[in-house]
Parts: sequence; C-alpha cells; structure tokens
Amino acid sequence: MDFVADTSEPLELLKEGDSFYIGRKKTTHSKHGKDGALLLGKTVEKREFGKQVFLDAISPHAIFVVGARGSGKSYDLGIMAEELVLKNPNVASVVVDPIGIFWSMKHPNKEDKELKDLSDWGLEPKGIKNTQVFIPLGMKEKVPQETYDRLFSLKPSELTIDDWTLTFGLERFSPSALLLEKSIEKAKEKYKVFSIDELIRVIELDKELTSKDRGYKQDTRRALLSRLEAAKSWGIFSKEGTSLSEICKEGYVSVIDISFVEENVASLVIGMLARKILTARKLVTRKASMEKYSMGDIDELLDVEIPPTWLFIDEAHTLIPSGTSKTAASDSLIEYVKQGRRPGCSLVFATQQPSAIDTRVLSQLDMLICHKLVFDEDLKAVMKRFPTSLPKEYEKNRFLKTLPIGIALVGDRSEESNRAFVVKIRPRFSQHEGREIGTIEVGEKLDINRLVDLIGKKLEEMGQVSLLKVDEILDTFKRRYGEEIDADEVIERVCKLKGAVLEEGAIVIPGFEKRIEAREEMEKGQKAFVSKIDERQAKARAERMRQKKTLGLFGREEKLKELRLIYEPVYKVKYELVLDSGGYKPLTMYVDSDYEFYYWDKGLKKTKDMKELVDLDERRMRVLTVLGKTDDPKKIADRTRLTTQAVLKYLREFADSGLADFKDGKYRARKRFDNLGIEPSSFALDDKLSFTKPERYDLEEYEIDKKKLLKIPSLFGRVRVKDFEVIFKPVWRVTFESSAGLRVEKIDAL
Repeated sequence: MDFVADTSEPLELLKEGDSFYIGRKKTTHSKHGKDGALLLGKTVEKREFGKQVFLDAISPHAIFVVGARGSGKSYDLGIMAEELVLKNPNVASVVVDPIGIFWSMKHPNKEDKELKDLSDWGLEPKGIKNTQVFIPLGMKEKVPQETYDRLFSLKPSELTIDDWTLTFGLERFSPSALLLEKSIEKAKEKYKVFSIDELIRVIELDKELTSKDRGYKQDTRRALLSRLEAAKSWGIFSKEGTSLSEICKEGYVSVIDISFVEENVASLVIGMLARKILTARKLVTRKASMEKYSMGDIDELLDVEIPPTWLFIDEAHTLIPSGTSKTAASDSLIEYVKQGRRPGCSLVFATQQPSAIDTRVLSQLDMLICHKLVFDEDLKAVMKRFPTSLPKEYEKNRFLKTLPIGIALVGDRSEESNRAFVVKIRPRFSQHEGREIGTIEVGEKLDINRLVDLIGKKLEEMGQVSLLKVDEILDTFKRRYGEEIDADEVIERVCKLKGAVLEEGAIVIPGFEKRIEAREEMEKGQKAFVSKIDERQAKARAERMRQKKTLGLFGREEKLKELRLIYEPVYKVKYELVLDSGGYKPLTMYVDSDYEFYYWDKGLKKTKDMKELVDLDERRMRVLTVLGKTDDPKKIADRTRLTTQAVLKYLREFADSGLADFKDGKYRARKRFDNLGIEPSSFALDDKLSFTKPERYDLEEYEIDKKKLLKIPSLFGRVRVKDFEVIFKPVWRVTFESSAGLRVEKIDAL
C-alpha cells in the first residue's frame, strides 16, 4: 500500500482484535461476531494502518458509493455482492447493471496485478458460481450465450399508468394518457393478466373507446397504438413475465443486465423491480401475508416468497435525478430507501455525479463510500451529505481530488463511529469487466471461435457469404492480432457449424430461400406447439449429454458451444378409418419429418424406427409388422393375406438387409414395432397440447416424401387420407465443441 492518509484526529470504531466493523451495533456484533460481516478493505491511515474493515450485512443499509469515472465505484459493488454470497447466504443480491460489466462475476479474476494483490492479502481468485445473469427476452439472439444465463421480462398488466406515461414521455392527463388509463382498466376486466397485443386489441375494438360520441379521436388512438407497437420492440415484455422468486434467491447474485435498452426503458425495469421487491418484503413481514399464501395463486406466491434483498444500482443519477426531473424509477426507489429498512431491503447505489441525485434518497443514506471526485459541485454535494464528521485534513477539496484508484473515504452513521476514515478497497475474487480499454492492447490472443461465430452470424442473416467477404474479414483479424489465419480451417468450421457448403465462390446455406419462405408462412399465422422444455431445462439435458459423451471410453472433453431453439415441421394428417360396418371414422395424427408419429399414453410419446417401415412397399411393411408378433410364416401369411411363398421371400430379404435375424430355422424381427398396437384415438392431440405463434422464426431445412408420409395411417387399417397441414414443433439444437470438432444433437421440446 503506497498511499497513506494522515490526520491528527483519533479514530473510534467498533473493533475486535485488529479488525474494524462499520454499519453495525455492539449488540449485533456481540450476538453474531464475524458472521454476516463483509470484508471491504484495509485502513490506510498513519495511526491505524492495515486494519481490516468489515461491513455489516445482517441489518439493512442504504449505502452511497460515489467517485469519478474509473475510480472504483462499480468495483466496490462487485466486492459487496461477492461477499454477500459468501458471508450471508440468507439474503438475495440483485445487481442492476446498466453498462454490461457484471456478467463476468462467475469467472475467477485473471488480471495479473490483482492476482498479486490477492496473494498479498492472503486471498485467492475464484468465480462466484451462484451468479445468474439475466438479459431482456428480446436480446436473446444478439448476446453471446456464454455471457448470460436467464431471460427476464415484465408483465404489461403490472405496469401502472404512471409507469407508462413516464416511459412514453406523456403528460399525465393528456388525451393519450387518459385513453391508456381507461384501456388498462378495460384490459384488466377482460383478461386480468394481459399482453401488449391484448391491450392494443382493446384500444382498437372496444366500443366505448372507439365511439364517435363518447370515445377518443382516431388521431389519439393512432398515436397511442404507435407507442405500444414500439414498446413491443423493446424486448422486455411478455404476458407471463419473470417471477420475483427467480430473481431474488437466497445465496445468489442476480445480475439484471439492462445495457441493451434505452434509459427510459431501463428506468421502467428498475422501478418495477424495486416496487415489487419492497411490496413482497412488506407482505412477508406481516402475518396478513399468510392469507395471500392460502389463496392458491402460484404466480402471486412466486412474487411474494422472497428473502431479504440487497439491491445494487450503478449509474444511479440517470434513475433518480435531482430537481424536477423524474423517471419511471424515481418514486419506486425513493419509497424503497425510505421504507425498506424494516422489511429487510438494502440499497447500494453508485454514481459519478452525486450532485445529480435526488436529495430525498441522499437524506436516507447511513453509509457513504467516496472515491476520487473532480468537480467542485459534486464535492460540495458529498461534503453536505457525509453521514459523520470529517477530519479537517479530509475536508479540503484537494484531498478527494487526488485520491488514487481503489482508495475511498468512508463515512458511517452508526453510533460506534466518530468520523470518516480512509480505506484501500480489497481486490476482487472474480473477474471485473469495468476497466477502461486502452488504445493499445498488448499480448491479446486471437480467438478462432469468435471469428467463426462472426462469419456464421453473417451467413445466417444473408444465406450466403462470398469468399471475398471472408478474405476481407480474415485480413482485418490478421492486422488486429498480428497472427496468420488458416482460411481453409475457418471456412470448414463455419460450414460444419451452420450446415453450409461451398458454391461458386461463396459459403452457402442450402435451401435458404425455402427457409425464408417457410418463415414468411409462419409469420402469416402458422401455428406451432408450445415448448414444454425451457432454456434452463434444455441446458441441464445438454449438460447430461455432454458428460455422457465425455465420460465414454473414447470420449473427448467437450464444451457447450451453442443452444438454440429452432422449429421443425410436424404434419397433421386428417384421414378416415374404414369401419367393418361400412362407415367411416374421422381421425387425425401428427407425423414429423422423420416419419415418427406422436401419441398419448399417460403423457406424450413418440414412436421409433417408423422410417424403416415406410421405406418398404405395402406388402413388405405388413409382413414386417406381423413378424414382430409371430415367427410362423404360415400365420404371417394368414394375417397378411399373402401366400406363404411370398412371405418366405420377404423374410429372406429382411434377413439380408438386417431387419430380421435367421437362427435355428426361424426368422425373428430385430425390432418389435409395438407402437402399431396403439388405438388410433390416442393420436388425437389437439386437446392435449397447446398452440402458439412463435416469437422468433428459426426453421430447419426439411424434405418430406408425401407418399411415405401418407403410408403411416394405413398401418392401422384401411384409410382414406383427406388432407394434411403443417404445424411446427420446437426443438433445442445443441452444438458441442471439442478438439475433434463440432457435434450437433437435438432435444425435442415436446
């Protein structure tokens, strides 16, 4: 520690041994000792040098972190979040990240200087495994998968009229705002929980709202509809929303990455989050909340049953500005900091502009961590709000203007502290991505995977990428990293990853135009089955698949490269079964592009090996299906209405092709095709499965032989096929990467 502060004023703090404790009462410390104490740093004052400083995490706090850009504010938030997971697993930590730097918390610190610092402090680098990074639902396709874990969304039905007007920039009592308020009331009456599309439908169709006499002008309705259509593009709304219990989890850091949305939308997200956390904690701390638990509404329960929560907010001046300015987060955060202490809600907020923060929030703080500040206006604001007295040496502007990075002046309102003091903040265990990028990077290595992904993304957008464009990209990377790149290797890996081929001087995805046509068909209203497996479950299954392969006798170490939801066709075949009485029975069945069909037997099931049947002609197909039940050629002949000679001929063919075995003078089917004994009524799934319109359209290329497809119903008797339509089923496509290359698997999401 090179920097040492000096003051003649003695320091009095809650002390045990060589450690100081801030934000904590003596009674609390007597009861809990070091439990729930977060290591913040060490003192760097001449008279009390090198004492460890711990921050209380048992009682709720309002902590203000200020400092100029690059002085260490975001770093402090990361340290507190790290410590909370390790020292108080009974609370939840929610980090609101407006600049996209906290996703790296799950990775160990890799900075050489900080690794040395950690060693000097007797600490070790480690990633915080209990970190879950949330990004907005609509950003899923734009963000690298390795940088996030979960998707979050808001329920439009939970927004207040003030949320909407502040986000849209509407005057509260303007015609558009009044129309919106009335529309929300009507949507709640009709749907209770509604989507934006349903709210739009109310505005477009409600007789009262569209009435010439009592309704709203067409221009007013059109202007509001335009705003709501724009809101759909923000990527933060869904009818289901993300439950609070997914975000506020004991012993976890949940990073809400809002770096992808505009400031007004970010304010809306944070305002709703703060309001819901405070409301939930108020209910939990009241006996009356038990009545809510007994109501049996699982969605309400998931939004109430949350632990005490620490809410971390970076760049807070954009959310709770001073003066008359107001955002969609202002009121919620002011209420959170005013009322949060009793229900166990802590707030840690950071800014580089303390003079721009609403004074109603600053008046509630009980701890202030001040790094280097440059502007006099910000220095005045901080000096005015310090929660304890300042030594005369620290009151001078020059002192705060010259603080080194990572050094902070700390003030604590507790009775045990007599003045502010200077602390060197400890190094991070986990990786911090908030450092400024220099204009010259030395020693950075080329990541070939990044290059392949970049070209692959362009290929998916356009359907083809010219080899000239590939050369241009490779040349840029060569100059950037100073390394030679094997163009053939890159092209080969792109082709394997995206199922592409080389054609006439370009990398081409076969059937791309057909895929576009299929996408347009879906966008016109084509139905798809609702996925029964979410991304978290798909990741878990993919991990089991990876481990099974890796642990095999000749397995190689693999990593999950990509997990993507795609859509594949399923054919709804409508047919009539000819009855012995002479009548017809209308039936349906769902067959996929591999000629396997779905049926219901105490849950959804799917057949296997049907393709081996449909590749045969009708006679051979009948013989093979009966062979699964009897090996007597005469009985097979009787049941199939064929001659014994013909049956024997087909059986010899089956033995030659591997469909049957010949042993001890008898033929036996290698597979039993037991699914052919299912009742055709089990194929009707319309009342068993849900349908939706997919939010995104990523279709796999497919080819289907209609003649083979229509053979499937004939396995169950004499039929007349009437018609068929295409329904799309969700499938998770999993790509693994190892030293041997890429391996692709699929998980049927039904």
